[in-house]
Amino acid sequence: MADRKNIKKEKGQTKKEIIKEYDLKDREKPAPSRIGREEQTKTYNKILRNMFIIIGIVVLGVVIFVAVSNSLSRFEYGNIKFEITRFCDAGPPCLVMYRTSLPVEVSGKNITLSFPENKTNDYNFYLRSDPRKLDVDFNGDLVWRKNMVLNIIQEPFICDGKGTIAVANLIQLYDVLGTRVIKDENASCDLLGRYLFVQIRPGNKTSVEQVGPGCYDIYVKDCEILEGTEKFMIETFANVNGILSDSAAKK
Repeated sequence: MADRKNIKKEKGQTKKEIIKEYDLKDREKPAPSRIGREEQTKTYNKILRNMFIIIGIVVLGVVIFVAVSNSLSRFEYGNIKFEITRFCDAGPPCLVMYRTSLPVEVSGKNITLSFPENKTNDYNFYLRSDPRKLDVDFNGDLVWRKNMVLNIIQEPFICDGKGTIAVANLIQLYDVLGTRVIKDENASCDLLGRYLFVQIRPGNKTSVEQVGPGCYDIYVKDCEILEGTEKFMIETFANVNGILSDSAAKK
């Protein structure tokens, strides 16, 4: 646009003539090209399109990452579903645990096993051992009874607190199943299988051996007490899930 200050005033020109001359010079300037505006619009649209494509790729990448992470953190061992859980509050390193759950019905302080359709909640259990890598033999078949005698031969299995955790987890599981767990050093294997009789004892190899109708020895090498008891728990989960699935199939 022409600058009015740079317009030279001729002798005898009036103010109106000066303004008129200014306007004429301004009009003489070429109007913006229509083709130029169209090219500019195309450029802007192209930039916007590329931005949306980049945003879409980022969002899709996040979705794929979350989906892959979830699939890698969940797995099924036998008929038991597990989820890898990491607790990093006291880390690093994070404490890696393997979570599974059972359907339960909660009534006040009472928590009892329930069929999935009647459950009011899921009761979570956390194992320290990866079930897929747990190299512990279970020789026998697991049975389920309303009473259990749990004894530890050659106490204590302290092992930096692992013994306490192992026994507590085992008792917690059977408590949810409605099994009364007691310690009775005078008890022995019941040949009629009227109750579970479980003994944790030292051995040359960590394994679980069935020694009677409802009797089991959990042999522990060195400090592998968690590995031994968690193998017993895994077999229990499999047994319970089988019962629940069979019951659901019959309905």
